[in-house]
Amino acid sequence: MKKVMVVPTYWGRDSSTGWQLGDDIYDHPTPIDQKGTLGCLIDSMHMLNNKDFELVILIAVTTPEIIEDVYKRVREVLREHRPPVKTYLIGNKELEKIRSLYTKKNKKSLNELLLLRGYSNIRNMCLYMAFLLEAEVVILIDDDEVFKDPDFIDKATEFIGRRMYGQTVDGVAGYYLNRKNEYYDDVEIEPWMTFWNRFSSKSKAFDKIIGSEPRLKQTPFAFGGLMVIHRHLYRVVPFDPKLTRGEDIDYVINARMFGFSFYLDNQLSILHLPPKKEHPVWQRFRQDIYRFFYERAKINTQYEIHNMNMVTAEDFDPYPGEFLKDDLEDKVFKTNIILALDYLSNQEIENCKATIKNIYLSKYDAEPRGNVFEEYLNFQRKWEKLLAVAQDDFYQFSRIILDSELKGYDYRGNLQTVGEDYEDILDIPFFRHLSPLESKELIDICSVREYNTGEKVLEKGTIDDTLYIIKKGKVKVVAWREKDGEEVIMANLKPGDFFGMSSLVSSKSFYHLVDVIAIEPTSIIYIKSKDFMEYLSRNQVSGVKLLLTIVKEINDQLEALVDRYTDIHLKTQDISVLMNNK
Repeated sequence: MKKVMVVPTYWGRDSSTGWQLGDDIYDHPTPIDQKGTLGCLIDSMHMLNNKDFELVILIAVTTPEIIEDVYKRVREVLREHRPPVKTYLIGNKELEKIRSLYTKKNKKSLNELLLLRGYSNIRNMCLYMAFLLEAEVVILIDDDEVFKDPDFIDKATEFIGRRMYGQTVDGVAGYYLNRKNEYYDDVEIEPWMTFWNRFSSKSKAFDKIIGSEPRLKQTPFAFGGLMVIHRHLYRVVPFDPKLTRGEDIDYVINARMFGFSFYLDNQLSILHLPPKKEHPVWQRFRQDIYRFFYERAKINTQYEIHNMNMVTAEDFDPYPGEFLKDDLEDKVFKTNIILALDYLSNQEIENCKATIKNIYLSKYDAEPRGNVFEEYLNFQRKWEKLLAVAQDDFYQFSRIILDSELKGYDYRGNLQTVGEDYEDILDIPFFRHLSPLESKELIDICSVREYNTGEKVLEKGTIDDTLYIIKKGKVKVVAWREKDGEEVIMANLKPGDFFGMSSLVSSKSFYHLVDVIAIEPTSIIYIKSKDFMEYLSRNQVSGVKLLLTIVKEINDQLEALVDRYTDIHLKTQDISVLMNNK
């Protein structure tokens, strides 16, 4: 089961400038001149017992003006805290490359789905990245959280895709722990909440779903920062981009409509440490007004469709169902009156005016026009088309994501010592020339890394100092034709083959000019140049045998590869590099 964890990280202008009119609104984006919360999340990943997952960091900004600085800032955070797993950094630059592929295929209209603006669009990009990385399961985590359970990954994936109570577990929700290690919202109840008892309704729902047995039960709510979604679900059901907030609970509603089952696991939790929210209460309340009016309209405008389920507000009681019924207008009116009076008593006149405006908007603007249910179905069909087009030319699309893997420092968190694979490695021809004692000493300096289909073992332009031996699986050596960028396969390598030999003594080998890509699940043995040279100096007799083996392999491979490279008319200087290294 391939698992991909996706973490959107939200960034805003520097703290002295702050939020400006026209900037996107998020609960607590990190000012670009501050440390933020992402580093703490990354640090906590190191305590996870199971690190068999890949990590995608998605960059979201409040304004395009700061995007370059945010890329730089996030890279600095990742360098400092070093995720223990393979990590990809995705932002608008990568999305622009993907959009260009859709444009070339005359599918430019689908580019409107590829956005890193607004919570729902960002969540959809989480799903899209998981799709391009061929994830069976995507784990959605937010950047203001901290792992506290070493068994988190095992728990998150324990039930997903299985059948429970006669239904398939298509999605699993965990829950947040606050600073008091409780699952309740960490808020102070205030008078203005008297008729807007959202937190009271949530507490009832939490006690019913989180605080009772059995461990796994169908849920009317979910937390966007802790959702586990199977590919059967995410390939069909997208988040609704019309929502400004509450996209997580709306996703549960959408999944239920399409016949998918979402469960909550009361043993799956994460510590939630959100910074203080900067936007005023009336503004967040206004977003809630639009959100609940919209979700209610989606339920009320349903009509029967084959293979879909009709849902009601009562299906999601006590929360969010209580806010999807006919008395919503009354709740909104009374709450805004009390909140406005509260502002007025504190001489906050402008906030009072904005709160009164909420009443006007709830009556004349918040109620959606048109059939919300039908509009979502139209978007859902576009979502399936978006994935289908990418699937037809999957290598080109996925390559953009694979190329975003962080480089320049060691992120091989899934690099394993040889361990119990010792006997298997002894059968590889490279090691057969050695005595048992010599073999053990050499194997002790080896590491092993697993690659999925399509992953790059080596990337063109990389200056490396490693000898690679294929333990299992296959790779292809790929060049790119200069004229049209077409892929040209230079060689296919199988178990027992090895490469990167000349990089042991030269900074530019033939493999500096090509990509080496796994064409099936592949296991690679690594031997670092420095370690290998020290081994040779200690074991001169066996060292001669190994060097003769390497020289013969270099000669055989480069004769074939140079001939092939010449056939596709590469630059003269590249041929010179090849011949010099040969």
